[in-house]
This record gives sequence, C-alpha cells and structure tokens, in this order.
Amino acid sequence: MQSPFHERTVTRFSFGARPSPVAFYPVAHDPETLSDRELEVLKHVAEGLSNKEIASVLAISTHTVARHVTNIMRKLDAANRAQAATTALRSGLLAL
Repeated sequence: MQSPFHERTVTRFSFGARPSPVAFYPVAHDPETLSDRELEVLKHVAEGLSNKEIASVLAISTHTVARHVTNIMRKLDAANRAQAATTALRSGLLAL
C-alpha cells in the first residue's frame, strides 16, 4: 500500500511514469557506514513513508525509527530526510 505522501508525490512529479521500488545495496562497513537496519529505514524514507509507517512495516517503535533517521542524517551529513535520500541515491547506497 502506498502512503498518501507517496501518491501525491508520484502524481505531481512523475509525469505519468510509476517509479520502481527502491532497492538498497549493502556497502563495506567502516565507522560512518550505515548499518543494515539504517539502510532498511533509509529505503523506506526514500519511498516517502512516515516514521509511523516505517515503524509499522519494520515492526519497531516510532522512537527507534526516529533515532535511525537521526543517525542516517548525521552519517550522510544531510539536513533533512529528502537530502538523505538524494545523497544515498547519488552515492549508490540506494538504487531505483
């Protein structure tokens, strides 16, 4: 099920094309590399899901999701969720 945000975004910016699901590719672990769980959360952030929706999908608390999002933004040096998703797509952490 697509989130309302996702539907609005697709309708507004896709020009009729439906986006393919976002996939993630694990990378070698170093101190600032995202954990596997952070990559899962980031994939859902890039899909436009809210913290509550991500928590439901991953069966974790919204507080845990918020903590993961904070860590992701810090590690990617992103000011917000959209910038984190864009940085991940451009760097190859996520793929469309």
